[in-house]
Amino acid sequence: MRNQKVEPTITWREFARILHEEGHTEEEIISKVYEQYGPNFKGKESSARTVKRFLREEYPPPPKTFEDEVSERRTSIISSEVARRDKKLLTKIAVTDMIVDSIKDIIKDRPLRDIKPFKVNVDRNYSEETIVLMISDIQAGTYISDEASGGLNEYNWEILEKQFVQLYKGLEEIVTRHKQVAPISSLHVHLIGDIVEGYDIFKGQTRQIDREITEQAIGVKDLLCDFLLKALHLFDKIHVVAVPGNHGRIGSKGENLHYVSWDYIVYKWMQSELKNYDRITWQITKSWWQIDKIYGFNFLMFHGDDIRSWQGIPYYGIDRAAKNYRELLELMGLSYNYLELGHFHVPSELSGVTTEKFVNGCWPGGSLYSMKGLVTANYPIQKLFAVHPTQGVTYRYPLRLTIPKKKGTK
Repeated sequence: MRNQKVEPTITWREFARILHEEGHTEEEIISKVYEQYGPNFKGKESSARTVKRFLREEYPPPPKTFEDEVSERRTSIISSEVARRDKKLLTKIAVTDMIVDSIKDIIKDRPLRDIKPFKVNVDRNYSEETIVLMISDIQAGTYISDEASGGLNEYNWEILEKQFVQLYKGLEEIVTRHKQVAPISSLHVHLIGDIVEGYDIFKGQTRQIDREITEQAIGVKDLLCDFLLKALHLFDKIHVVAVPGNHGRIGSKGENLHYVSWDYIVYKWMQSELKNYDRITWQITKSWWQIDKIYGFNFLMFHGDDIRSWQGIPYYGIDRAAKNYRELLELMGLSYNYLELGHFHVPSELSGVTTEKFVNGCWPGGSLYSMKGLVTANYPIQKLFAVHPTQGVTYRYPLRLTIPKKKGTK
């Protein structure tokens, strides 16, 4: 009769031996044996165990060499480590999502105020200029006690708040002075990372902060938003461009993507809170680098923590990075004229054949590490410069944020 299954004339063990001699794999033998002799077994899993046991007894594997044992152990360790890291990463992502969700719930739009920039009548027919203010390495939450530093430096949240007042005063004086010569209507604020101090970037960091990470983020967000609204009294429009640093990262180095960062959270929070002010525009992406185009000049920004340093500015490292970025961007049809960095805490300007490089200072000045380990410190400085439509960067100012000590202290 058609489709009638013919009973096998040999046992399943003999059939398995034939398949093995023909070179079939263990999985293939188990499948074919079950297909032919299925009714002789209680179930597919039962047949698989039975056939596998028979094959292992009939054809025992060769003894493992020492190299085989090492290879298997290595594979096992790697698999377990990957599983552990994946679990830890999922936990970090879940915690980050919870933080972001909680922040979204408390974000409130700042009420729109009628802020008009002051005007100066300029008799001379000079070209308009744009002001760029580099802001980086605020490291909000850093605590350096006067006692621990032997009177060399002091830094805390009270000093940080005074520095924001001083930053605005410096900006106001410079812009007011230059507006009497040439029209100035735009400010570009370049946020170049390390806006917060963080909490687990290095060993013992929790003993060098004066508030935990969420309070760092909330507090510095308020200070930056207030600063931008005050700056609207000086400019018709403000454009904010932002990249993250390394102090705001969430998790260990390399554990998460670079934008899983408190810096990024602060930037997006600011944007949401000030969304009613259409005179403030934003350029925030998840990239670690940005290009801001001012007139016909491109300004490349990234924090700089991937450039190796030793006791100060890594001049050769920056030159290599500048060259590599030029070649990388050329693949995308992009180029740049100026490079802006933070991270190194040493304000400086490096000239090149076709580009100029600006390295920003930091707000705390000398840290305990730099003063004790490297025996060096710098004034707390942020860079300001002007961009001319045809000349590019012209005048530049270091805005000093040094706060005089109270009377009675060293």
